[in-house]
Amino acid sequence: MDARQDTTGSHLRSLGILTALIFVALAIASPTFLSSSNLQSMGFQFPEFGLLSLAVLPTMISGGIDLSVVAIANLASIVAAVTMKAGPEVAWLAIPAGLAVGLVCGAFNGFLIAYLRLPPILATLGSMQLFAGIGIIITRGPAITGLPDWYTAFGNWTIGGVLPLPLVLFALVASGLAFLLRRTPVGMRLRLFGANPVAADFAGVPGKKLIIQIYAIAGFIAALAGLVVLARVNSANADYGSSYLLLVILINILAGVSPAGGFGTVTGVALAVICLQFISSGLNILSFSAFSRDLFFGGLLIAVMSYRAAFGSFDVKAFFKRKAPQS
Repeated sequence: MDARQDTTGSHLRSLGILTALIFVALAIASPTFLSSSNLQSMGFQFPEFGLLSLAVLPTMISGGIDLSVVAIANLASIVAAVTMKAGPEVAWLAIPAGLAVGLVCGAFNGFLIAYLRLPPILATLGSMQLFAGIGIIITRGPAITGLPDWYTAFGNWTIGGVLPLPLVLFALVASGLAFLLRRTPVGMRLRLFGANPVAADFAGVPGKKLIIQIYAIAGFIAALAGLVVLARVNSANADYGSSYLLLVILINILAGVSPAGGFGTVTGVALAVICLQFISSGLNILSFSAFSRDLFFGGLLIAVMSYRAAFGSFDVKAFFKRKAPQS
C-alpha cells in the first residue's frame, strides 16, 4: 500500500465503530464505568493528552513529527508557575508567558528542520532534552506548587456541574485546528507539502516558512496542554507525563494520520483520544497497574502500525471481505 494513500473516510467509520464497541463492552464489564464520577473524571483527564495529540497532528501531516511536545508543555507550565509565584502584580502575565514559550520552542524546532535541514525526529528528540533540561534548571528539581486559587480552580471547573471546562477548551482548539487545516491557505499548503514536497516546491509553496509556522502552532497547542495540566494538578514539574509521548503518537497513528505525511484529520484524533481514554479508564477500573498500561499501549502501537503496513488503513467492511470464504 502507498503510505500516502488517503483512506480517511473508511478509517473514521471503522474507528467510530471500534470506539462504540469498546464503550459498550466496558459498560457491560463494569457497572462503575458509566457512573457520573467516572465519566466526569475522563472529561478532566483526556483534554491533556488530547491537546498534545492535536499539537503533533499538523507536524505529522507535514511529513515530520514533534517528539518535544510534552517537554514544551512542561516548560510552559513551569514558566507560568514561576510568573504566578513572582507576585500578584505580574501574575496576569503567566498565561501569555506560557503560551509565548510554546510559540518560541515550536518555532525553534521549525528553524532546526527548515534551515539546518535536520530530520524532524532527530531535531525534536534533541530539543525535547534541551527543553526538559531548561525546565530542570529553572525548578532545580522539585515541582513548583502553591499556585493561586483563581488559577487552579480553572482545572476543576464544570459548566452546569456536568461539563468540565478543560473539555470545552479541547473542543474549541480542535475546532480551530480543523478550520485551519481544511479552510485556510496554510492548511492546503501543509497537505500538499506533506503529500509531495517536490510538487509543493514547484507550486511555489514557501516550504521553510510553512515548516516554522506548523511547528510554532504545535508548540502553542502543547503550551495550552501544559497550562491545563498546571491548573488541574496544581504543580509544575519538568518530567510530568513522561509516558504521554507514547500515547500521543499512538493516538495519531490510530487516528489514521499518515506517518509519511499528507493525510490526517482532527476528527480522527478526537475519536482516537476518546477510544484510548475508554481503554485507559477500563484498565484502571479492572485494576491494571500503570506499568501494565504502558506495556499495553506500546504493544497496541506496534500492532496498529503493523496492520497498516500490511493492509492499509483499517476498514471494517474490507476486513470482513478479506476474511470471507471464496465461493
